[in-house]
This record gives sequence, structure tokens and C-alpha cells, in this order.
Amino acid sequence: MKKEEEVKRKSIQRRDFIKQVFLGSTIISAGFSVPEVIARTEDGVLVESGKEYGGFVVEKLSNDKFPYKYNPDILKQMSEKYNVFSRNVWDPLRQNRPGLTENLMYERLVKGEGKIPNQTRLDYALYTGAWTFANRGGRMAYRWDSPNRMFKNLGKWNPADIGMTWRDASIAVKHAALFYGASLSGIAKLNPLWIYSDHFAPKRDDRSRAIPVYRDGDRFEQTEDAWYIPESMNRVIALAFEEDYYAIANSPGRLASAAVGNGYSRMAFTALTLAEFIRALGYRAIPAGNGVGLSIPIAIDAGLGELGRLGLLVTPKFGPRVRLAKVITDMPLTPDPPISFGVPEFCEECMLCAEYCPSGAITKGPRTWKGTSPSNNPGTYKWYVRGEKCYDFNGFSCSNCKRVCPFSKPNNSWLHQMIRMIVKKRVNVLDKLLVTLDQASGYGKQLQDTEFWKMDGSKSITARDYK
Repeated sequence: MKKEEEVKRKSIQRRDFIKQVFLGSTIISAGFSVPEVIARTEDGVLVESGKEYGGFVVEKLSNDKFPYKYNPDILKQMSEKYNVFSRNVWDPLRQNRPGLTENLMYERLVKGEGKIPNQTRLDYALYTGAWTFANRGGRMAYRWDSPNRMFKNLGKWNPADIGMTWRDASIAVKHAALFYGASLSGIAKLNPLWIYSDHFAPKRDDRSRAIPVYRDGDRFEQTEDAWYIPESMNRVIALAFEEDYYAIANSPGRLASAAVGNGYSRMAFTALTLAEFIRALGYRAIPAGNGVGLSIPIAIDAGLGELGRLGLLVTPKFGPRVRLAKVITDMPLTPDPPISFGVPEFCEECMLCAEYCPSGAITKGPRTWKGTSPSNNPGTYKWYVRGEKCYDFNGFSCSNCKRVCPFSKPNNSWLHQMIRMIVKKRVNVLDKLLVTLDQASGYGKQLQDTEFWKMDGSKSITARDYK
């Protein structure tokens, strides 16, 4: 009997020890995941979190403050008809652009026998696999309706039913987004200016056709002649997907395009699954990649990053190495605060993206209020990019701007740890010095495909060392 009691006593002690270890590790991990408040500012609070912000000191702004300026008298909703991809279909000025990527593939794989450096058959195989879901399932993934009828008659889910608040529910939705494959997620109140005024819908006999997008009343429908998005759908979940650092480092090689394709496939999969998650809770959801609205300002409003000189979202954790998607919903989620961590100020001094842009699409000039192309939407104070020039070179798999951007580098070197600590201080002389050190240390150089394929495949991307 004593022996049984001793065994039971030891068993209880062991359970208590395991419980304490588990709770202790949970508290520790929670400490890393919750940003530490460093100071309060006029517009918000300064926080730091290695897990959430990659080591940057970030200013969380109040929800009525944004890290950009726009003139409401000039800025209007943009028509999808005028982005570069749409203009390639109908605009006579875009009909004499360079050869299509498919033609380049033939030249490289057949005539070049698949042996051209950074354009080998092995590289193209990775590229082909990466784009699979985007090419084959993307259109279905962005449907507005759901084939799932199981939850249709259950009404709208109320988080209070299980003791949660709407803030808790908002965290749960972002958790689901990460579970389905997003690298980052944030929530914003939907600004109507970021929704396209028209959806580009060309027909054989009308290549420039576009149909209006209405936001009046409660009508929720896609028809041949118009799209209707209810005003009640006033929340948007922004999703960001990290692009492989080492594949992007191969730019302008084919591996960089494989990283882009992988991002597009993950965009489609995650937007679809998150939309179905929301629909199963009784709310409407519109999953979207590049369509429906402008992903970059939505992501900025949702607290994922700031706009850089290269015309892309720059995130604290991954820099501009991200692809974006979003899900618009009527679920009454709690918006996240926008953030500021010194991107535009650093970009003023850096200019590496402009120097390494082979097409000259990125300006070395100052920010302005006016665009330089029909594909720009004037009225925001920023650097305007010539999308036509970017696209015309992009058949060569270019991501040079992302490759050389100091914000793109992993937080595994003293130099980039220093950048993260002081970039928010906005000291021009230091910014210039950091850019010089970044280049002198060899960061941003092109990684050859032969180096990429020799990396240890048993390690995760973040476990590899690359300079």
C-alpha cells in the first residue's frame, strides 16, 4: 500500500512539474510575442518585438493616424482598367512591348538547351511548380459565393456565446489566417478609396470593357454588367506572404520568379480558406488577390508596414519580400493600428532600389503628389513607379529592388540588427553609413542558382546562412 502511495505521490509531483514547465514556457513565449511598450508618443506608442516586428522599434499609431499623406480633393478611386496588366490587353501604347515570358522560356529552354545560367531547366521546374495553384485554381479561389451549405441556416456567430469579445474574435481570425498559410495578417476598416471604381472585364469585341463597382445598400452580387459590394462589408483582413529570401536573391534569375509564383499560389489558397472560415461563421466574405481593390494601402491601414521608394509595402519582418491578398467582410472585427518605423525617411537616403533597377522604373527623385504614368493614381505623397517599364523588363524574372533593399535582409547579422535598432531615429548620416556598410559587406549581391541548389535542403530557410 505504501509503495502504491509513493508511486502516486511521485506521479503527482511529475505532473505538477510538467504543468509548471509548460506554463512557464507559455508565459515566456507569450512575453516574446507581445510587443514591449518602450515609450508613448504624440501619435501612439513605441514598441519592440523580435517575433512580431523582426527587432525593429515600431510606432503603433492611433487608428485615425496613418503613415502617409493624401489629398482628398485629388485622390479618387482607381479603375482596374488602368493598371499595367489590364492596359496590356487594350491600350495601343502597350502593344509593342517586349516578348512575352513564354517566348523567353522557349528561347532559353530549347535554343539554350536549358543550360543558361540562372535560367536552367531545374530553375524552370521550380518556377512551374510554384505557379501551379495560382494558374489552375486562382480564379475559383476568388469566388464571392461558397459551395458549402452546411452552416447556411445557423445565423451569425456571436463570440459572446463562448465567452469571447470581438477583440478576441479578431485575434482568432488573424490566427486562422496564419494557420492557413499567411506570414502576416492585420485588420483594417475598409477605406472606400481603395476599392476599384470599375472591374476590368474585357470581351472579344470590346477589349477595353470595364463594369462599375457599386457600394450602395445591401446588394451583394456579381453580374455581367456590375459588381455590388454592400456598405456593411466595411472590414478587411490584409494578408502578407513571405517570399523566399534566397530565391529572391537570385534576381534577375528564374528562381526569383519561382518565389513570386509561390507567393501567388499561397495568396489564392489562403484567401479562399480564410473566406470559407468567415462564411462558416455566418458572415459574408470576398477573397481577393490583386483584384477588387488596392492591396498596398489596405495592408498599410491594417498595420503591416509602410510604403517604400520602390512602390511596394515594406514590412518590419520581411521588408518588401511579400505578396499581398485580402478578404473583405461584414464581420465586425476590431481594426489594428497602422505602424511607422522610419521607412520613407530611410528611403530618402538609401536609393539602392533605384540604382539597381535595370528598367529605370524607380525614381531617384523626391516624393511628389503627381503620377508619371496612366497606371498611377495621383493624390498621394509618395514615389511614383513607372509600372510599364517594370513590367517590360519583368519577363526576365526581376526582383532586384527586393534583393538589394536593406529591409529585406534577415535579422541574423550585427549590421541588420543595428539597422533595426536605429532606423526609427531618422539620422540621415547614419542611414547613409548603414547603406554603405550593407553594400560593402556583400549583402544584396546576386545569388547564383548553383549556390541555391547546393544549400542544405534539410534546414529551414531561416536556418541557412547567406551573406
